[in-house]
Amino acid sequence: MRRETRPLTARQEAVMAVIRSWLTEHGHGPTVREIGARVGLSSTSSVAHQLSRLEARGLIARTGRDWSTCVLGEERPARRPGLRSRGTGVGVEQSGRRPPA
Repeated sequence: MRRETRPLTARQEAVMAVIRSWLTEHGHGPTVREIGARVGLSSTSSVAHQLSRLEARGLIARTGRDWSTCVLGEERPARRPGLRSRGTGVGVEQSGRRPPA
C-alpha cells in the first residue's frame, strides 16, 4: 500500500511563502517571531510546530540550531565555515587543535 503525500495546509503554505520571500529579501531565514507576525500567529510554539512539520516533509532544513538558519529543502547549502561537526576534519589533530604551519 502506497501512502499519498497530503497537500500542504493553508497555514503551511503561508509559512513557506514567508520563508521564500524572506530568504530572497534578506539572504537568511526569518526568526520564529518574524514568521508568526507575517502569518498571524502570536504563539511561537505554533510557528515552531508548523516549521517542524515542514522540516519533517523535507521542504525546509536548518543549517544550525535556530530556525533562522532554515533554507528551502531543495537548496541545501554546504556547511558554513565555523560550524562544528562531530567528525575529525582534515588537518585537525585528535585534541581538536590545528597543527602548527
